[in-house]
Amino acid sequence: MHRSGLALFGLLLIGAVSSPATAATNLLGNPGFESALKGHPWMPAAWDTFEAGQSTVFFGRDTFLVHGGRYAVSVANVSTLIPLWHNWSQTLVVGREAWNKDAVFTIWTRNNGLQGRAYALLQAYRDTVTRMAKTWKVPRDSAMMRLGINKVDDPNIALGWKREYFSDPETPWVKRTLRVFVPPSTNILVVRAGIFGTGQVMFDDASLTLEPALPAPPLPLHTNLLTDSGFEGDGNGWEYSLPPYDGLAVERDTLVKHGGTASVRFDASNQGWVEARAGVCQAIVNRNLSGKRLRLKGWVMTDSLTGMAYTKVYFTTHDGSVHESTPRQFGSSTPWTEGIMEVDAPPNTYIAWPWFVFNEPSTGRIWFDDITLEVLGPADYVTKGTPPPKPVIPGSQ
Repeated sequence: MHRSGLALFGLLLIGAVSSPATAATNLLGNPGFESALKGHPWMPAAWDTFEAGQSTVFFGRDTFLVHGGRYAVSVANVSTLIPLWHNWSQTLVVGREAWNKDAVFTIWTRNNGLQGRAYALLQAYRDTVTRMAKTWKVPRDSAMMRLGINKVDDPNIALGWKREYFSDPETPWVKRTLRVFVPPSTNILVVRAGIFGTGQVMFDDASLTLEPALPAPPLPLHTNLLTDSGFEGDGNGWEYSLPPYDGLAVERDTLVKHGGTASVRFDASNQGWVEARAGVCQAIVNRNLSGKRLRLKGWVMTDSLTGMAYTKVYFTTHDGSVHESTPRQFGSSTPWTEGIMEVDAPPNTYIAWPWFVFNEPSTGRIWFDDITLEVLGPADYVTKGTPPPKPVIPGSQ
C-alpha cells in the first residue's frame, strides 16, 4: 500500500477506536425530576404517585438532598397498619422496537430512617387496556369501558419482572440497576421506586434504555433456583404479597423455624372484603424454563388458621397464565409439614412464580420455611407426549 494510503488508513483506524459508542436513548420523561408539572406546586412532570388515600404517607420533590441537578423526589411513610407499596412510577407505551431486547432501568436511591424495605421495580406487560388509556389520555377504567372489557376479563399479562429490595436503615446515594428481557407482544414498560415499611427513601437520576438482550442463564438440574430459601438473610430476595387489609402483617421470625435460624411468619387478617392470596414468592424470569419439569417443596406450619395455606406454581407464558391444582392444603393447627408439587413449564414460558400462600381474609398464623424450586429434567409433555398445560383464559374461572 502506498505510504499516503497507509497514513490515511491509520487515521481512520485511530478515529474508529477513539470515537465513543453511541449512548442508548433514555426513554423516561423528566428522568432527573427537574421539570415541574404545569399548574402543580411540587409534582414533577411525567411521574405518577401511588394513590393510597392514606394521610400517613408523604410524597415530595425538593432541593434538600439531591444526587444530580437541582431536585430529587422522596416518599415517606409512618404507618404499616395497612400493607401498601407506596411508589413513584412511570408507564411507557412501546412497540416492536423493544421486542427481544433487554430493558435496563437504573435509579439512584438514598435511605433515611428506613424500617422495612425500599425497592426499585421494572415490569414488562402486554396490556391492551393501559396502552389504549395512554393513547386516549383517559383513566384505565374508562379505557376498559370503551373497549367493552370487564375487570374479571382484563387481558393484561406480566411478561417481565425484576424487583430489587434494599433495607439498610441509612445509606448514601446508591445506584440500582435492573434488567429485564422484553418478550414479543410487550406493549407496556413500567418503572417504580418506592417503600414498603416506614421511614423515608429518596430517588434521583433515573434511566430506562433498550439494549441487546443477554442470553438467558442456564438452568442446572437439581439445583435450588431460589434466593435465601431458608429466610436466613434479610428477606430481600422474596416478594411478600399482602392485600391491603388492616392488621395483615409479615415478618422474619427467629423464634419459630423449621431449620436454620429463621422462618417467615404471617399474621392473618379478617378485615378483607374479597378473597385474595397472601404469601411469599419469587419471580424466576428465564425463557429457558419452557419444556422443563419443576419441583417446588417447602415446609408449612399453621396455628388456628381459619383459611387454607398451600403451595402453587404460576407460569407466565406468551398466551397467558398457566397453573395446576395444588396437591395439598393446610388449615387449622398443623405442625411443620412438607408441601410438594411437581409441574411442567408450558411452551413459551417467560416467568415461573413459586408460591407458598394462604387465602385472605382469615385469622390465625402461618409460617413458611426451607423452600426450594429445582429443575428435574424435560417436561412430561416432551418425554411422554402428553398435552402441555394450557393457559387460563381471563374471566373463565
